[in-house]
This record gives sequence, structure tokens and C-alpha cells, in this order.
Amino acid sequence: MKSKEHFGENLPFLSLIPDDFNQDKKYTIVILMHGYGASMHDLSGIAPIINDKDFIYVFPNAPIEMNIGIGQKGFAWFPIEDLNISISENLLDKTINEILEMFKKNIGKIYIGGFSQGGMMTLNSNFSNSNLFKGAIILSSRSIQHNEIKLEPKTKIFMSHGKEDSIISVEDGRDTNIKLNKLGFEVNYYEYNIGHEISMEVINDLKIWLSKES
Repeated sequence: MKSKEHFGENLPFLSLIPDDFNQDKKYTIVILMHGYGASMHDLSGIAPIINDKDFIYVFPNAPIEMNIGIGQKGFAWFPIEDLNISISENLLDKTINEILEMFKKNIGKIYIGGFSQGGMMTLNSNFSNSNLFKGAIILSSRSIQHNEIKLEPKTKIFMSHGKEDSIISVEDGRDTNIKLNKLGFEVNYYEYNIGHEISMEVINDLKIWLSKES
């Protein structure tokens, strides 16, 4: 797949398009957000495994820069000590509008999601275009306590969680699944014998789910 970094007025983002990209073809758009301390490049490796012919993938970069080691920088969507998503929420919404405008001739179905903090942003952000999302992908994440889930209930959801997750407990994932079901969402919830990570088994199940939904 062909990758390109974009630096506009809002958040930077990475796009991946098929090698034989056709300007006149409709593609499934998948927008995925990385977790705490990572960057827009972090999840790009899963894209070709899922579908490298019929999908366009976009990976926004979180706005809060942080040091994660000598000479290394990572990014966060919000400070873990106060869970305030308002700044990132606004920037993310503008960035998604920018992305959809960029690919407006190619938009088929749209999916949004993320890993860890990226999943929280998916569940709790107030997107001006949330009615366009066919589905949401929540990987090793949970809803932010005391924050309203902003997705439209018609949005289908894929959730994965590791039983050995020491960062966000599997109980948090289960509680979020229950909450979503009570709100009327159709949730496909999966647990794995892994930690806070995305395994090949997760990717394969996500691939199957997307192929059915798309």
C-alpha cells in the first residue's frame, strides 16, 4: 500500500491507499487512533493484513507530545491524570472532516476506532459526522467513566480485550460491553489470552468482521 504523511491545519495523519488506487472507485474508509505514548505510525502495520485492495486507512496523530525515552517522542490524546478529552476531541473532529473531504469521491462505508486511549476517544468524542459511521473498532479499551458515549446507537461495534491486560483491565472492557448493549448497540465482543496488545488472532477476527459488515 502507498503511505503518505499529511500536515494540515489540524492533527497530522497518515494515509494508506491501495497500490492500484482508482480515483473513481468507492472504498471502505477506516480511521484508527493510536494509544497513549504511540504515534500515527503505530497501527499502520495491520492495514495490509486486513485488506490492501478495497480499503483506505487513515491514522490521526494525537496532539499532546511526550518524551518516552532518550531521543524518542510519543503522543497522547489526553492526560491520564484528568481524562479531559476536550482539546483533542475538537481537533479530531476537524481532522476527520478534513479526511472525509480529501476522499469525498471515494467514500463507501466509514469505520472509526482505536487502541486503548484511541478507543476511548472513539467512544466518548462528539463527532459532527457520527451519523456517517457504519461501525466502530474498540481495541483493548473502555469508555471514560462519567462521560457520555457519543456514538450513534446504529453504529455496529467490534470490541477486543486481553484477559491478561494489566493496563486496562478485562473487567473494564466487560463493563463497557454491558453499557453499550444497554444503550442499544450491536456489539461483537471478543476476549483473548493476551495482554494490552493486538495479536494476529485479534486482527483475523477484525478482518472477518469488517468483511461481513462491508
